[in-house]
Amino acid sequence: MSASPHDAAATGGAAEGRDQAAEILQQAAELLAECTEAGRLARARKLVDKVTFAVADDELVIAAVANYNVVVNVTERRIQHGCRDFRGQASERRLCKHVAATLLALEPQRALAVARELAEGARAPVSGIVVPWRFEAITRFTPGG
Repeated sequence: MSASPHDAAATGGAAEGRDQAAEILQQAAELLAECTEAGRLARARKLVDKVTFAVADDELVIAAVANYNVVVNVTERRIQHGCRDFRGQASERRLCKHVAATLLALEPQRALAVARELAEGARAPVSGIVVPWRFEAITRFTPGG
């Protein structure tokens, strides 16, 4: 049985949508490259499928990736995370692979919007108009302990 022209159009539309999403995510990755090193970003891309979201809306992202929690509060321009690499990079406002993976796992338009905000903050001088992001180290906790 052959596919109808409608089926072919639907398949083409889906492929076009995937291509557009991939292009938007590539733009987000290019912006995130301003906030981390190429090696970290490459490792982040490998973790994208391991990100689990508890919350992923316009103002707040809470996720788990590789046994770590990541909190991105867009409204307050704050990122909270606790891996050793993040703690070491926080004073320089550089992303670790877990935070970058979390952002790349978002819906493409949302990923691009947050990446733009982060890149603007990374480019801004301390006394500039754009408020830089705060990077706060958090520690993991175990229930009851």
